[in-house]
Amino acid sequence: MQYNYNTTNLLSKKINETTIVGTLYLAAQKNIMHAPMYGIEHDKNALNLNKVNLCKNATNGCVTACIYHNGLFQNSHFSKNKIKQARIKRTFKFLLQKEQFFEQLIKEINALKRKAKKENLKLLIQLNKTSDILWEKENFKYKDVEYKNIMEYFDDVKFFDYTKYNILKSRKKTPKNYTLIYSRAGLHKGKLVDSWEDLQNYLKSKINIAIVCTNEIKEKLLSQKKHNDFSIIDAQEFEKGNISLDNCIEGTILIHEAKIGTNINKNSAFVLETTEDIQKYLY
Repeated sequence: MQYNYNTTNLLSKKINETTIVGTLYLAAQKNIMHAPMYGIEHDKNALNLNKVNLCKNATNGCVTACIYHNGLFQNSHFSKNKIKQARIKRTFKFLLQKEQFFEQLIKEINALKRKAKKENLKLLIQLNKTSDILWEKENFKYKDVEYKNIMEYFDDVKFFDYTKYNILKSRKKTPKNYTLIYSRAGLHKGKLVDSWEDLQNYLKSKINIAIVCTNEIKEKLLSQKKHNDFSIIDAQEFEKGNISLDNCIEGTILIHEAKIGTNINKNSAFVLETTEDIQKYLY
């Protein structure tokens, strides 16, 4: 039986004054398990849905606050939630039709490259918007040539992602055109995953870190410009291509705002909500 996991596109596209950003949305964490509810079939002999987790280091807080569950159609019935259907299909395509997946990804990035060149814009690609895949280890074949990863194929394109993997231990050797930012995890099952000492170790090793806050705490931190001598920037400005993280002497702290309507697990400390949270987790 042939399974059709085609979607209109793999990458979502955003264009601002200086930059085009191509973003890949897949089925976060273990959400591919819900495929049958969306009427999406697959070869059960080829893939056990119970063993698929695209965010292996996800914590209680980030699972609750994940943007995968927010936005358009978030309350729609399964059969009418076209956005999540597309994300699940893309995930199946990546897992079960890898050759076709990378062929389409290459085609779309090339189209974005042409548009960026024509309009004199920069191009950024984020593949882990709702996943935490080790893309540097995802090899593929294209036109009978083996590539170690998509960054090798597009060595003139800048890629970036957030990750909860320990970059210093498991993701230190990545392509030069692939920027990884450590995403602060907070508490998981009551245990602190990353203390301020841990976060400082990343920053001192020229690894940038991302922190999620409420609007009030975001504005408070950004107004300081620095925190314990480390630079602070608005993550949105980086993602728009307005701020470069290249050639930093030390890592930078990127501040994300938890949007209105985001579900927050109050016991996870993933989203910093108060001045007391700053004192407790960033000192």
